Amino acid sequence: MIWKSPSWRWLLPGMRVKRYAALAGLGFLLALFGVGLASAGAPFPELARWLLSRGYSPVAVGVLSVAAGTLLLVLGLRAMNRSILAVLTDPDRVPELVYRRRRLAAGPRIVALGGGTGLSRLLKGLKRLTANTTAVVAVTDDGGSTGRLRRAFDIPAVGDLVDCLAALSEAPRAPELMQHRFARGGELKGHTFGNLFLVTLFELTGSFDEALRTANRLLALLGSVWPSASEPAVLVARLADGREVEGETPIRAAGGRVERLYLRPASPAVMPEVLRAIEAAELVVLGPGSLFTSVIASFLPEAVREALRRTPARVLQVVNLMTEPGETDGMDAFAHVEALARHLGRWPDAAVVHTAPIPEAIRRRYAEEGQYPVAFDPRPFAERGIEVLTGDFREEGRLAQHDPEKLLRAVARLLG
Repeated sequence: MIWKSPSWRWLLPGMRVKRYAALAGLGFLLALFGVGLASAGAPFPELARWLLSRGYSPVAVGVLSVAAGTLLLVLGLRAMNRSILAVLTDPDRVPELVYRRRRLAAGPRIVALGGGTGLSRLLKGLKRLTANTTAVVAVTDDGGSTGRLRRAFDIPAVGDLVDCLAALSEAPRAPELMQHRFARGGELKGHTFGNLFLVTLFELTGSFDEALRTANRLLALLGSVWPSASEPAVLVARLADGREVEGETPIRAAGGRVERLYLRPASPAVMPEVLRAIEAAELVVLGPGSLFTSVIASFLPEAVREALRRTPARVLQVVNLMTEPGETDGMDAFAHVEALARHLGRWPDAAVVHTAPIPEAIRRRYAEEGQYPVAFDPRPFAERGIEVLTGDFREEGRLAQHDPEKLLRAVARLLG
């Protein structure tokens, strides 16, 4: 039927649009008439003579008609605009949101890979620079709420995806809602709303890929968030002492130096959106985050790794501030970069390394958990021709973690 067409639905009664459109149309015709009357050689010669015979200037009447018509046109368009936007969002915020989105839509194309808290903090900074950020998130986590849901529904890990969706979302209160963790409720206890949200979308769509596409649309992201693999895969590590450890949580607990990391199966399916984003990127950012179980794990699918090897974009690695027990014990900044290059098959073009002193109280607290500041020696970086952005990248406070705003400035500096 004709009324099922979106265009014709504007004519349905009660839309509160037709009256304002008619007012704007009347204003436009009145202004057009005024222009004709006021112009030399007016298209209304008889009307002009009639006005002159009664002592009225056709030019003056024309100017008044243009002014009245323009006023009606503006009032009609304004009322129609507010009537439409009132059902969508707060009309007073629309100009600001439109301007911001248009400005950010012209920003650089950036792909950020990793997982956990580190990647989400980077994204909070990048969304102030561009709406063209694509987050590619490791999905091999097997602990906590994520692990329970992964085993129950046979899906990739959702926890880090939720953190990144929350970081890029512009929907009101979405970050708070997505990261809300249930503290009671039997089976609900320990789960986050965001984890359950993604699992629900998976159940509704029957596809993990479609679940993520739907989440990207619903959450009004300044960018996009995709899994590094769209089917379940297990993280496997070969340690320096010859042991083979399977699973992210056991790898962290194994206590040995990781020689090689790989997936089982080795080449899980990858969403086409991931590969297109890497191909079109101007900058690829790896990290921050757990070096092996988040950053390297994010590009282990063969299709992702091959796309990163081919990309003409500059590749930037954000080196962690502190070592991690069971993953990077005793590793300095260059050892972090070397481990990444060994798995990726190419060296990064640049690295961000925190070199400012970390307050003693924070150092002592982290040392109790076996974590120490990552040491930095510029010489091996220079020998490899890797540009290093050094300075203070720590967020003020009681923790040793990256500041989103400082990382943003480093990225902007690298992009020029």
